[in-house]
Amino acid sequence: MLPIIDTHVHLLAGLDDGPATADEAIAMARMLVAEGANAAAALAHQNPGYPDNDADRLRAATKSLAEQLQTAAVPLAVYPTGEVMLTADLVARFDAGTLLTVADRGQFLLVEMPYGTFVDVVPLAETLQPKGVRLIIAHAERYPELLHDDALGERWIAAGCLMQFTASRIAEPGRSINERAMKSWIRRGLVHLIGSDGHNLDWRPPRLKDGYDRIVEWTGSAVADRITHIWAAAILEGRPVNAAPPHHPPRSWFSKLFG
Repeated sequence: MLPIIDTHVHLLAGLDDGPATADEAIAMARMLVAEGANAAAALAHQNPGYPDNDADRLRAATKSLAEQLQTAAVPLAVYPTGEVMLTADLVARFDAGTLLTVADRGQFLLVEMPYGTFVDVVPLAETLQPKGVRLIIAHAERYPELLHDDALGERWIAAGCLMQFTASRIAEPGRSINERAMKSWIRRGLVHLIGSDGHNLDWRPPRLKDGYDRIVEWTGSAVADRITHIWAAAILEGRPVNAAPPHHPPRSWFSKLFG
């Protein structure tokens, strides 16, 4: 098992609905290390609810967190990242330099849907592509319009998007229809990253290992390591991510018999 990388965890104390204090953020980092993680995209929301969270503020908060982790001897590397809500002015905000890409590399933008709304991201992906930026869809399993429409997921991936699932939702999918869909997505190669979406120690702790174990159960350790470490490490370190297109699901004996 390779070290797990958390590509979605709220660790910047006091900046959003994540940890309230630096002590809580450090305790969350310790929990991630205990889960098998050695690196994390330390993020905060960038949306209208947190207007002060510009790129410079998140960079400074991550630098401070890294220094605190070093002092506390917590072996977790942290990379500054914004969780960006899709808004009509997103491209203008990006061009103005207020949005923070994943690990501040200028290559990937982690985006989530507006509250209670689902939008097609292909036009945005096509607008950002000439700027050298690809989208990562945060907690993609959260959107039934996407999770239960493989063709839409394939179209978004063809447009350059990567899909991120939440580890705890993989481990405990809830409804059987969601479990079948998530298993199919992972087996077919539609999932590229996992994150804990950790917010604090109690309400939404940063858990990863159970999600890793479920991916191993569904697909084996090679796929699990690719999703939880190899592609994530490439993104955080600014290296290319060469994810193959999703493969078609195996045909059932019924479809093979009757065409």
